[in-house]
Amino acid sequence: MKLLKTLVVYSLIFLWGLSISAQTTYDNPEDNWTLDKNIKTGVLDNGLTYFIKPVKNSNQHVRMIFLVKVGSLNQQQHELNFAHHIEHLSFRPSANFPGGLKGNSKELSHLDMQPHNIYGRTGARVTRYFYNVPYENKQAINTGLLWFKDIATGLDLSQKSIDRERGVLLQEYRGSAVSRAQKLAYNEVYSNLFSEVNSTKSFSLHNRNFPHQDLQKFYKKWYQPQRMAVVIVGNIENSEKLEDSIKSIFQELKSLKIEVKPERKERNKPNIEKSFTSVFRKSNGNSKYAFNAVNMYLFYKHKVDKKEDKGLGRLQRQIKGELITEILKTRFSESSKVDDKTTMYSSYTPVWDIPSDMLTITINTELQYEVVALENTVDILRQFIEYGVTEEEFENAKNNSLKTIESYNTSESPYWINEIENYFVNHEALPPNKKEIIKNWLSKLPKEEINHFVKDIIKPLPDKMGLIFPSDSESPLFYKEKTQEIIQKKAMEKVLPYKSKSEIKRLMNQDQIDSLPKGEKLYAKLGKLDTEVYSLKNGSKLILKPLKSENSNTLTIRGFSPFGASCYPKEEYNSTMFATSVIKSLGVGSYKNKDLKNFYENTQSIKMGFTPYIFSNESGFESEVSIKELDKFLQLLYLYFTKPRKDQVAFENWKKRFLQDATHFINPTNDLIDALKKVTRDSTRLPIASDLVKASQSVNLNVAYRNYLDLFGNMENFTFIVTGEFDSNEVVATFQKYIGNIASTSKMNFEAKNKVIGTPIGPKYYELSTSDLYQTKNSFYGIRFVNNVSNQKIWQEELKVRVLGMVLNSLIYDLRDKEELSLYRFSAGGYFDRRTQRIEIQFRFSCLPEQLPIIREKTNQIIENLKKGNISEKVFENQKTGIRSIYTHHALNQPSYIAKKLYRYYRFEEPPVASIIIENYLKNLTFEEVVRTAKTYLKPEFRHEVKME
Repeated sequence: MKLLKTLVVYSLIFLWGLSISAQTTYDNPEDNWTLDKNIKTGVLDNGLTYFIKPVKNSNQHVRMIFLVKVGSLNQQQHELNFAHHIEHLSFRPSANFPGGLKGNSKELSHLDMQPHNIYGRTGARVTRYFYNVPYENKQAINTGLLWFKDIATGLDLSQKSIDRERGVLLQEYRGSAVSRAQKLAYNEVYSNLFSEVNSTKSFSLHNRNFPHQDLQKFYKKWYQPQRMAVVIVGNIENSEKLEDSIKSIFQELKSLKIEVKPERKERNKPNIEKSFTSVFRKSNGNSKYAFNAVNMYLFYKHKVDKKEDKGLGRLQRQIKGELITEILKTRFSESSKVDDKTTMYSSYTPVWDIPSDMLTITINTELQYEVVALENTVDILRQFIEYGVTEEEFENAKNNSLKTIESYNTSESPYWINEIENYFVNHEALPPNKKEIIKNWLSKLPKEEINHFVKDIIKPLPDKMGLIFPSDSESPLFYKEKTQEIIQKKAMEKVLPYKSKSEIKRLMNQDQIDSLPKGEKLYAKLGKLDTEVYSLKNGSKLILKPLKSENSNTLTIRGFSPFGASCYPKEEYNSTMFATSVIKSLGVGSYKNKDLKNFYENTQSIKMGFTPYIFSNESGFESEVSIKELDKFLQLLYLYFTKPRKDQVAFENWKKRFLQDATHFINPTNDLIDALKKVTRDSTRLPIASDLVKASQSVNLNVAYRNYLDLFGNMENFTFIVTGEFDSNEVVATFQKYIGNIASTSKMNFEAKNKVIGTPIGPKYYELSTSDLYQTKNSFYGIRFVNNVSNQKIWQEELKVRVLGMVLNSLIYDLRDKEELSLYRFSAGGYFDRRTQRIEIQFRFSCLPEQLPIIREKTNQIIENLKKGNISEKVFENQKTGIRSIYTHHALNQPSYIAKKLYRYYRFEEPPVASIIIENYLKNLTFEEVVRTAKTYLKPEFRHEVKME
């Protein structure tokens, strides 16, 4: 009732534009030349700033963001994670939202909003609170302003509220179990080298024990109006009325007039910043699957005359730094193609980030190769200083930057949100026509200025250097003196000028292309959705669907065969499933992987390369390519299908790289997903976590190579679907030239080999151990209901189950928001898996061990209540609104969705359904139907539970 009364008052102000004579504003004197006058702005007496930018062509959206100039770099060591903690509390109960706004499905449904429209981000020097309104809904906008006001002054900062969030934050921290060792080592390097960075080594202990009064003091100190800004961008009809509403709502805020000055950071040790540090990365688990990575970070400080930062000077300096990193990226990439054990990266960080105004060089390599990797990097940097950049690479980098700037869409809200934040937080000028001003400046930028910029930054020795080594390893680079000696010795050697590597412009020479028979003219038959169906001379089918497209230059191409790894003996399963990854790493034809990277880099639409796949019951690929590069793409396809390379040395390097990349995808949540798949006999795809890493090390190159040739040499079973805006005759001729000339070489009788995935009978309960590749103190709990589809109209069942999953996901959020359990990574969802032809409904939780029994009990209650219809119908309506916003008329008629319908028809024989039928079905879907769906699929005999500890 309190919220309703408040909204009524403020809505009247918004609608009638009442004048507020007691409130005054003043303009920043610099605004006359640094801020676009089309942006309405002001500063209230209490210091709060507001910005309003109408953008008429913004798809009716109104984007709102609340900025508070405080982040992780403003924290003292005893305030570790406080900025993030407060961000979390903004989604909890507050003055105007006693139940919290994000979790109030009834209120959000009334505003035509979804929980994903509201979120926050804690950065280095700013905390952002996002509130996105689907259209100019005045009540929704005022609700957002009230939420922003609560963030500024109305959060619940009681001891109970603060203590409740400790467990949630601990769960967030524990989620990255495998990568935590690397993250801790990385943090140790940065906290040793830069005083502004706090050590996170004692996070768990600190999070559990810090006095709640300390967080209250932090909030009081930093959450002051003069450090805040309200930004509203989008389809705004009346800026003046919105401005009055902002003034009315925020004029009550009191400023303590606290002038926050930079403070010297507390240090664990009373010493100054180090210029060199080397640390050990702790081992997480099973050393058999560990990769002995060495990470090196070289920091070169850019001494800047701050007078040059006025106006757009700072942005221009940032762009120059990015040009340098773009050029270095190419040179480093060429080096890594020679030394495939090492990758190098560069970045230039602005004054508001850490490390401030620095060029950072990152070197990732393998133990025992670290000295060579460092020497090669020093060579490249010396070459860069001594000879400068070439005209060609400078123009390429500049043109790429100009294309990036040109891509900024000034008619869309995200552009203005980003620019206004940079203006308020980073003091970056925002004049009228900023995009054109920067483009004009950059187009005239001379190469000599960049070469001068390079010499200003890169010195014989880096200003700071940090290294991370595997635990218990030995290296000469562990010591500062020895490392500097190696760098200085290398600096005395002669270095030759840089020569760019020759481009690979096409993969097949003219003689090879001319030798391919053209074949007879092909004639089309009419297929589903007015497609053109052609039979190529090798037996494969070509399905064309010309469409009018917003992106008229792009074709979507999908090729598939309904056979995969299940055609082979069980002992060959892993090798077959990994075969496409292995071949990608080894290369095709006369081209190694490094050569193909060169080729990709010199294309416009094939930069991401080509990614074939093998599942248990399907092989194929899916790509997007421009019509201009179709010929190049089909040359690549031809080589992948006919001439994969076989290279034992490259294969061994592939296995090592898999271990190296493991920290990016191994985590307990993914292991729980794999466990649920395993107990429900879902082997259609490779695992995604620990089992994936272990399986990669058992791959047999001979088996992988043989079975790859089998599956991709089975042309009579391949179908190719092409959608987009194109000339059919041109596409047919190009496919006939390359794909039609791929011979069917497979001798296997696939029809008799493909295996069907069975459906296990429940209920079953499994207690499993967590992976031996990491250590964790959490428990992990999952439920998976699996059953075959009970309705011939698969599309209807799929939509009902998806809504059901969304309802369940909304309900389990009550476990955190209302039951106050310590949950961060948890979810529920429902879907139809076409690979298994099963309906699957799944729950996943990462939790404290002592809370797992409560979670299991409460989840069962949610399931039973839904089956009885004992939940608020508003929850269903809100999720129904959410799914209808996905299945719109526009979305259902996009080329990408039409391509998906064609694939489902030709692969799974699913009849295409008209978009209007889907829209009407969702419009008329009832709560009772979803309850019946829950009763159908959430039965005990379909239930499989997993507990991992």
